[in-house]
Amino acid sequence: MAQGAQVWTACVWTAVIVQSVWALKIQYPVLNITETLDCGCSTSNCQAVFWYWQPRHSPSKFHFLFYHNVVDRVHYEPTVDQDKYKQGMKGGTRPTFSLKIFHVRESDAGRYFCQLQESRNMPSIIEIELRPGENPPTPPPTPSHPKKPPKKPCRCLNQGINKSPKGCGRLVLWPLVGVLASLAAVLIATLFYFSRLPKKCRHRLVKKRQLQ
Repeated sequence: MAQGAQVWTACVWTAVIVQSVWALKIQYPVLNITETLDCGCSTSNCQAVFWYWQPRHSPSKFHFLFYHNVVDRVHYEPTVDQDKYKQGMKGGTRPTFSLKIFHVRESDAGRYFCQLQESRNMPSIIEIELRPGENPPTPPPTPSHPKKPPKKPCRCLNQGINKSPKGCGRLVLWPLVGVLASLAAVLIATLFYFSRLPKKCRHRLVKKRQLQ
């Protein structure tokens, strides 16, 4: 009796706030297969889950499907076909509850809500929209960035300085200026050395005669 009252309270509370919940996921199952809806806990305080369904063909209706807790106790709504819906759970510190829908038909389309019951926080709701038999939208093409044109190689060989292509003048001019400056420095130093050499020889000759 207490469990029934809890389920009824959760159903009413969810029906009040459901209009403010946005769809977090959309699934496009193929017809006549088994589709699984997952509802993962964000914390380790999850105790149970309540599953609801809002059909697309009658959005004014809001159906409670079943209640499922961490010790694998299940309570179905008496009018729910238990061969159509099955519960599931993956254990761990943060369990993941699941809803399996067998033989999916177009009439199963709509929004499915899982309300997670946590021991320390307010209940959280995850919404999954089911669109059986529909094709998912094609994602937009990825914009391609224009490629930069390759740099043209510098063709400075076998060409004069004045006829060099654009961008090659500096590559030829500055090394040539450096070579000429180095040659000029060597030439000046050599001339200076030889210009002082006779003076040094005469000075030594004068000193030699004075000693004699």
